[in-house]
Amino acid sequence: MSYRTFVDRDGAYWQVWDSQPSKVERRTSADDRRHLNRLPWRGIERRSGIDRRTTTQRRITLSEGYGRGWLTFESLNEKRRLVPIPSRWEGASNTELRALCDRAKRIAKTDSGTSAA
Repeated sequence: MSYRTFVDRDGAYWQVWDSQPSKVERRTSADDRRHLNRLPWRGIERRSGIDRRTTTQRRITLSEGYGRGWLTFESLNEKRRLVPIPSRWEGASNTELRALCDRAKRIAKTDSGTSAA
């Protein structure tokens, strides 16, 4: 995760960082094989024992476009997200960061410092 700060034209201090989810629910994609029209299996069940899954993980479902990550811009008064993450944003000038912030979508900012996607 990269992190930067800048000051906008109005003198507000902003923090910006990238978020790249690692455990995203993949079954919402077109590759979801669960819903293919296949003939049901009519053979003998060969599996036995307990559930074969060895780990359980909580996976999140993200809104369209967020699967490859986003930039979060946060000031004292507001929070914004930009999708997709622009290439080489870490080396952007403060003027370029301000322009990216202007393009970012405003999101609800909660008291705890987190927000809903």
